[in-house]
Amino acid sequence: HGGIVAGALLGGTFLPLVMMGIHQSLVPIHQQLVDALGNNPLFPILCMAGAGQVGASLAVLWKTKNTKLKTIVKNALPVGLLGIGEPLIYGVTLPLFKPFIGACLGAAVGGAVIAFFQVSSAIPFGVSGVVLFLALSNLHSVIFYGVGFLTAVICGFLFTWKLGFEDPAEENA
Repeated sequence: HGGIVAGALLGGTFLPLVMMGIHQSLVPIHQQLVDALGNNPLFPILCMAGAGQVGASLAVLWKTKNTKLKTIVKNALPVGLLGIGEPLIYGVTLPLFKPFIGACLGAAVGGAVIAFFQVSSAIPFGVSGVVLFLALSNLHSVIFYGVGFLTAVICGFLFTWKLGFEDPAEENA
């Protein structure tokens, strides 16, 4: 019932929870939502964190001149799209810091969109990223999860592009 403000707050603050490994502490809340409501409106909001990460990492990929960083981003993006954010967090956005902030801001916008359209999943927790399309409650949720996901990717990209980052120098071996 928190609307777009709650969606933005939850989406935008989920990456730090993932970073600290305490995001799994929300599993009982997810289960309680499914038990009480028959679906989970929280999980799709939180999944926007991964979409924001993808967008921020794409901005890094396009901006960096560092070939090692490009390789890290290219290898981490596929699993990031599947909802596994840790390789992008620890390998790309967090070490550069500003892209991590860009990812959080993109996730906040995506979370607001998801909350506005009242997207819900049929599962309490588990798969996220593009795989969550298979576990959404109804066609309305599928369509607007896509809208939110693309919004988070685009906004994560734009925020990171605007914030910039210090491009690491090439290492000479």
